Amino acid sequence: MVNVKFLARFRDITGKRSVSIEHNGSISDLMNTLTEKYGNEFKDALFDKKGNLRDYMKIIVNGEDVESNGGLESNVENNDEVVIFQTIAGG
Repeated sequence: MVNVKFLARFRDITGKRSVSIEHNGSISDLMNTLTEKYGNEFKDALFDKKGNLRDYMKIIVNGEDVESNGGLESNVENNDEVVIFQTIAGG
């Protein structure tokens, strides 16, 4: 099982703090599974119209940003922890 934690906006969209999902595969596949489960609002918050991860989104696997470790095609396995959140910018 992969433990997925939702922070901020994603907690509001899903209505959950976390969910455990049976998954062995890429981050991209996991995001597609979550999109199917939580719908268009989840998808629109995560991806732009071209299907790319939005610039202000972060996906962390076992404490490491996926963007610095293989991107969306990096794999997640049983017992991995995935955290999804939107970064906050201020001025």
